[in-house]
Amino acid sequence: MKATQVTTYRSLQNFLDRTSDRLSTLQLQAATGKKLNRPSDDPTAISPVLSARTQIQASDRYIETIATGLDRINNMDGYLDGIGNTMIRLKEIAIAAVNGAVSDQDLQTYAEEVKQLRQSLIADANAQVDGKYLFAGFSEKTEPFSLNPDYPGNPDYPAAGVAQSVAVAPPLSGPAVLLDGDTPVTSLVVPNQGTWTLDTTNPAEYALTFTPVPGFVGNASISYTPTGDIADAVTIDYSPPSPVLYNGDQSDVQFEIAPNELITVNLTGQSLMMEPNDIFSIVTNLIEALESKDQTAVQGLIDPLEDAANQIRGERSLKGNIGKRLEVAGSQMEKIKIDMEAFRSRFEDADIIETITQLQQQEQSFQAALSVTGRVSSLSILDYI
Repeated sequence: MKATQVTTYRSLQNFLDRTSDRLSTLQLQAATGKKLNRPSDDPTAISPVLSARTQIQASDRYIETIATGLDRINNMDGYLDGIGNTMIRLKEIAIAAVNGAVSDQDLQTYAEEVKQLRQSLIADANAQVDGKYLFAGFSEKTEPFSLNPDYPGNPDYPAAGVAQSVAVAPPLSGPAVLLDGDTPVTSLVVPNQGTWTLDTTNPAEYALTFTPVPGFVGNASISYTPTGDIADAVTIDYSPPSPVLYNGDQSDVQFEIAPNELITVNLTGQSLMMEPNDIFSIVTNLIEALESKDQTAVQGLIDPLEDAANQIRGERSLKGNIGKRLEVAGSQMEKIKIDMEAFRSRFEDADIIETITQLQQQEQSFQAALSVTGRVSSLSILDYI
């Protein structure tokens, strides 16, 4: 079959169109650095590319969350270090204060220093970062610690010992009320514990009150006999109110650092400063003992101070372990992101050197096709006469 001029021209025009399309595609790839710019470029690559992008975005979120968690842990560690150093100094003061060579003035000087250290403890326990309290649990906008307004006396200069009362029955007959013996009394001093007093003002119900010596915490008991022949043992589990209140909550702040993996990145003030040892009460007891010049009471607070210091060390160690876990999780997530980027790149990114080479070849081919098409389109019957 003999090709006509029209057929030849149409073939050249189709070739030009294909070459132009390929040239446009290569120009776009060279400009964007991607070989997959439209779904039509490679339909089979769309699914893996979209999947990789989703995983990369998830990795970015996890990496950002992990970084935020590490910031929290590092900020907490700085304040925990300060609290730990304060506890060391408090124990040093207690040990120095039981030295027989210290004077009353020395004990008062130590008491004033302990007051300042207690304020330092409160300040560190109320630490903020970006307007959020570190040790308030989930209530990050609530100042976690404040002085207890119900603590007897000024919290800065508390009375020695906080009384605790229990109601008891009045005598069944006669006026006799016996405390730990056969002689009617309304007050009894128990060495190393405190003083019991009986208030008989209300004839329907008497009030038995225990006022401890500085530093006493535990069970204080006494026998109360209302008739002389019936003995009722009265026991008070003495747990004095703390001079400092915790206003936060005990909720955990958890971050998701990997699919289905949550990690707690906060530390509540309750577990840090109040449990199992009420650090503020121990420090306040030390102030009271120093101000009352009671070296025996100071001696009895050395072990509680060490327990309190160990409490801080334990919490700091736990948070250090969480910090290490966050660092490992961050490294793992960075590796996952790199792997996903490489996977996506294999389907989506263009080889720039190869693309530019093909682009140059395609431009030459297109120019040649234009030249041939121009010559063919200019032919007429007169060229053959």
